[in-house]
Amino acid sequence: MFISVSDENDWEIFIDIFIEMERYHHGDIALTREMMGSYLQTRVFNKESGTEVHKVISEGSLVAFACTSVMYPAPRYAGQMFIKEIFVSERFRHLGVGKRLMSWLARRALDKGCLRLDWLSDKHNPGVQSFYQSVGGEVIESVNYFRLSGSGLDELAGKAK
Repeated sequence: MFISVSDENDWEIFIDIFIEMERYHHGDIALTREMMGSYLQTRVFNKESGTEVHKVISEGSLVAFACTSVMYPAPRYAGQMFIKEIFVSERFRHLGVGKRLMSWLARRALDKGCLRLDWLSDKHNPGVQSFYQSVGGEVIESVNYFRLSGSGLDELAGKAK
């Protein structure tokens, strides 16, 4: 198993695993390789996205990935690495891939001068909760996670005129 940071030319090898991830999270939705490729190339792997994509290669295939960003400000003049997505392909789950990737991300966070590694998870998935607790993650109950989308986002944006 080999873990590394991807470069902007790696986008094409991520098409299938990103489609798998989308279907895992959102059900059997209509996705095409062409549309996903375009999304990866122009958004995720775009240098201006601020996203660092980490890949796990095993048996010659991409089996897992994580997308992270370092955010500022953070306490004590440091950064805060945020994991936007971590995903292990179904047939490679429960084999230690996720734990190795989380360890890699922890090392990467420290190497980038971060004092924190944060992420969100599905609170209704006990397997995911158990996994994150097994790597030392703690639930932060002192904050709320907010979201604006759809008409609420449109309405607030309209007030900026």
